[in-house]
Amino acid sequence: MLTHLKFAIVLGAACILGLRGQVDEYQVKAFFLYNFARYVEWSPQNFKAANDPIVICILGQNPFGSALEQATTGNAIAGRPVVVREIQNILPPCNCHILFVNSSERKHFRAIAACLKGSGVLTVGETPGFTGDGGVINFKLRDGKVRFDINVDAAGREGLHISSKLLSLAQIVKN
Repeated sequence: MLTHLKFAIVLGAACILGLRGQVDEYQVKAFFLYNFARYVEWSPQNFKAANDPIVICILGQNPFGSALEQATTGNAIAGRPVVVREIQNILPPCNCHILFVNSSERKHFRAIAACLKGSGVLTVGETPGFTGDGGVINFKLRDGKVRFDINVDAAGREGLHISSKLLSLAQIVKN
């Protein structure tokens, strides 16, 4: 119950701040990226050791500025530190748990998705058709607010278990 309340308070605070114009779109997206890690479970095979970090990778240009680093620095999830990496390409094996695909890399995503298939990576994008191309989560702006779709079929193919709390906030997409 406390976790559910904490999640609601944090999301509410982000929405309130967003309404006041104190944060921009990518600050909100950075907050969500960090919190996605709280509400997604990876297979134990995705980690070599119990204290391995959860790695959030940004493919392409970093639109977050320092917001994602600020959201993750000094924070741990399930005893694991969170690390942010900027990458320019994906080569197997992928050492990311969450992969944010910048809109600048959209044209390459189908090839990336094929390369990552079955790797257990939570792919997150921000372009129309991202979940249809195999992405797991896609950000979108609706009525000036950051929202997101979740492709539950893609999550299942990656062996990811997404909490019902997170699913309740999303629009569910199925292939």
